Amino acid sequence: MKRPVLILFGLLFAGCNLIYDDLSVCGKDYYLNYEMRLVTDIQMTIDEKLKTIKERPVADTLRQWMAPIFSGEAHDLDMSFFSTDELDRLRYHKNEIINAKQKSYTLYIPREDYMHLALVNILNNHNIAVSGEDHAATMRIAQISGDTLDSHPTAVYSARLPMQMAQEGDESYYVHLYMVSSAVALVVDSAKIDPLDMKVVLSGTATGFDVRDSAFTYDNPSLIRAERLTDLCYAMVSLPSRSAAAAPAPALLPKAKKEAGYWQLKVYVRKPDNTVTETVLSVDYPLLAGRLEIIKVELHEDGSVVPLANSHVGASVTLDWKAGGEHEIDV
Repeated sequence: MKRPVLILFGLLFAGCNLIYDDLSVCGKDYYLNYEMRLVTDIQMTIDEKLKTIKERPVADTLRQWMAPIFSGEAHDLDMSFFSTDELDRLRYHKNEIINAKQKSYTLYIPREDYMHLALVNILNNHNIAVSGEDHAATMRIAQISGDTLDSHPTAVYSARLPMQMAQEGDESYYVHLYMVSSAVALVVDSAKIDPLDMKVVLSGTATGFDVRDSAFTYDNPSLIRAERLTDLCYAMVSLPSRSAAAAPAPALLPKAKKEAGYWQLKVYVRKPDNTVTETVLSVDYPLLAGRLEIIKVELHEDGSVVPLANSHVGASVTLDWKAGGEHEIDV
């Protein structure tokens, strides 16, 4: 009976040296601490933009709507570990509901070098899907196709971390997750006339995000429909616009491109005579990931809206606007 026992032990040790896919034999404990990192103080942003007593009710409503988005809390955490050789294979994957701002794990995985990619708040976001998960080079977030989409219901976070584990060394890693999403609010001053029927959409934003390269893509553009919080406030969550590094500054562009800006808010107002006025607000600075931008406008009797005290926002007005063109707008 002793010989079979010795043979079994021999196979066990041989497996540990040769079969690295067997996590139970060749693994090692590694400690990973995941932490959400916010670049925007939502309270400060709203307080700076909406200071007056008149604006206070709008500020409170906007703060309440934005609070879950900028809470810095993760509902779900998706963790992928890829080989760093030319095969770029998915070696280990884990997805969990965590409902926390910070989460620590002890993972038992083979002692190899990895490219680690992580995503947060994917499961409840019906506007996006993850594709190419088998390789780090192809893993990306893609916004679903559609002419006009609803505001994204969650803010997505991502992280990428090269992990040098093949040699003895660090056994603890800190993974900082940063927001991929952006948010915009349109605040309306309608003191001169009663609020009218209004629709607001956002254009010029990204439609995808390459996770490993931390790069946004802009194919198949869609409009993002704002949520009406009150008659005087509309808000939406989306992916960012092109950044200054990824596109020429508007001042260097031809006139038509300059007027388009980096991103646009399109405002459609239906007047009592049933005609529609379109105002295109073009912003000449980027809508950055992790930021909330608040644009304040004044509503005029002809249905147009005019930017208030903001030289970075231009306005183009079309009276008696008719549907048609590149996008269909439901007004």
